Amino acid sequence: MLKPNHILRVLRILSLPQYRMSSTVSTCLRHPDHIFLDAPPPPPPWIGSVSSLQDQTSTISAQLEWTKSKEGDESLYRVLSRLQAALRSVHKRKMMWPAEECIPSDFSPSEYLMMLLRPIADIFNQLHSPDVLKTPMECISVDLGDSEDLDLWKIAAPVVLSLPNDLFNSNGEVSSRVQSALSKTLAYQPLVPSIIVTNFKDIVVFFPPDYRRPEHTYQKVLTSQPSLALRVITTAYVQDALPGGEYIAVPPPDIEVDESLILPEGPPKDPNQPLASDEEVFATHHRHSDFDIATLIRDRARALQFFRWHEHVQRQYSKVVAHPNDTLNAMSNEAGQIVPDISPVYPFDFSEMPTDTMTHLKSVQRDSPLMTAGITELFEKSKSFELRIQDVLSEGSKHSMCTVYRCHITSIDNKPVSSPTLCLKLFDDRFQFLHNPTEYEDELDEPLPRWFDRVLFAESYALNEAFAYDKLRIVQGTVVPWFYGTHQFTLPDGTVLYGLLMEYIEGWALDSEFARKLSADRQIKMIESCRHAARVLDLADVSQRDWHDGQIILYTNPTTELDHAVLIDFASTTQTWLPDEVNYIANYFGVLHVLLGGQGDIGLDTELVWKHFGEPDDWDPLEVWIPTGPTRKIMRVVKAKEMFPYISSA
Repeated sequence: MLKPNHILRVLRILSLPQYRMSSTVSTCLRHPDHIFLDAPPPPPPWIGSVSSLQDQTSTISAQLEWTKSKEGDESLYRVLSRLQAALRSVHKRKMMWPAEECIPSDFSPSEYLMMLLRPIADIFNQLHSPDVLKTPMECISVDLGDSEDLDLWKIAAPVVLSLPNDLFNSNGEVSSRVQSALSKTLAYQPLVPSIIVTNFKDIVVFFPPDYRRPEHTYQKVLTSQPSLALRVITTAYVQDALPGGEYIAVPPPDIEVDESLILPEGPPKDPNQPLASDEEVFATHHRHSDFDIATLIRDRARALQFFRWHEHVQRQYSKVVAHPNDTLNAMSNEAGQIVPDISPVYPFDFSEMPTDTMTHLKSVQRDSPLMTAGITELFEKSKSFELRIQDVLSEGSKHSMCTVYRCHITSIDNKPVSSPTLCLKLFDDRFQFLHNPTEYEDELDEPLPRWFDRVLFAESYALNEAFAYDKLRIVQGTVVPWFYGTHQFTLPDGTVLYGLLMEYIEGWALDSEFARKLSADRQIKMIESCRHAARVLDLADVSQRDWHDGQIILYTNPTTELDHAVLIDFASTTQTWLPDEVNYIANYFGVLHVLLGGQGDIGLDTELVWKHFGEPDDWDPLEVWIPTGPTRKIMRVVKAKEMFPYISSA
């Protein structure tokens, strides 16, 4: 079994006088899934006698019979797919990699091989889990003709052999030179899982017997780029020989819940005090944050009282808390909690935006309504403002705690202003969909902390959406609305809620009559815009975890008459806040699923969606089967293009 501090071993025929790549190679930062895009320079020629290893077949090699792998053997495809998935899963990270590689005119084939393979160790050195590789991995050059050299490196890792001349004789059999090299390698390294042999034109992977195959077999590699393919295949077989998920650290996509979780801080309320009556709690508690969760998860009686309060307020009050002509008083930029001083791990690098998406964003850019009204600076510096409700835009679903209103600002810091129509989104966690644990006998048996796994806090939920808008600041006014902050609002009845203020988009829903009457050309524009919008979220590392048809607005700019989509509702999005956690990105598939009617009936032609939504970006690690056809019983697989299309097996 391989040990954590494993050394990548490269066994060659040729001795290595001195490694000189460092003087000829510059480095740059690259995404892991981009490191194999550029082909290395071609190899130097083999010149004269190059090996102390003789051509004759050894006694051991005469006993070995290497046979071609059976037709349908997917060993190569499997290891390449595993490497592809790992590199795509850590796409957001960046690593040092050779840039503009070149080789001196006097480089030997041995030095060239090391130039190709030396960076492979750095892949694992940079992307590994902190739990492994306490000592950096290395690429080691060993001369098969030097027994003392071989004795130093008895570790069962993949081996690469470089040999001159053809790898097979005229009868299609493994050449005697290759046979001899394989036999000597196995004599010193009997547990080696795979041996990659190349003459820099051809590549063959040899497999000693193991529990999956009792024979000595080989698989020929077909490639139009042998040097690049050799680097890729070696990386793949090194990864295949290592424990999964550690040496290219791919965190699990699902959030793991510690079943024994108890908040570390003690409750500020004395649990020894008698339980307040339901009447008192119902009268004095107006939101989730009025309860002390640290106490609730330690006290079953108080926990059950919380759920009784929740049922009471939903029976007692209307979810729609504001009505036309209501005036709401707002305290500017009050989030209802201390805003954590943290930044997402991955900033939005706008320079990575593909040209077609960049062109689309520029074409649909809208001016900020507050800027047009001349009140941006006054609003940004304000301490308070008043707004008037015009009408209710959305009461939200039964699973949502939010209601949305059309409104306009009437005064800022008591100064009357003329404001454009805006959109107000209020967060009221009294109306979060929760069921009482007493409804399910098995849930009553769960530890108390598990009862509160689904409980959300309106203040945090609003702040999470604000974080998404902040990340998307550079594209506000294109495929996302202009955002004007998180504020505290006091309703006419004295209720205090927290909410977001943003640009109002006068658009249409996906299931609207407007969508159904769009011409094919206009539908295509909307579909393509949805694809660009999904890509924007991807590049910003903003993952929508709750895709539904209400999050996509079809909009026609009244000035430019351009059709495009606008995405809204980012309260359930996630970003990468810790480097060892993965942000599960599935925006492409989420939007595609919605446009194909997976979340309800829509007015767009699904055939046009399939034809014009486009393929997943090359980094996307997902492979999804999507139901299609009139009955939605036909499954269609959707996945990104293969990362290594220039490699196949013969």
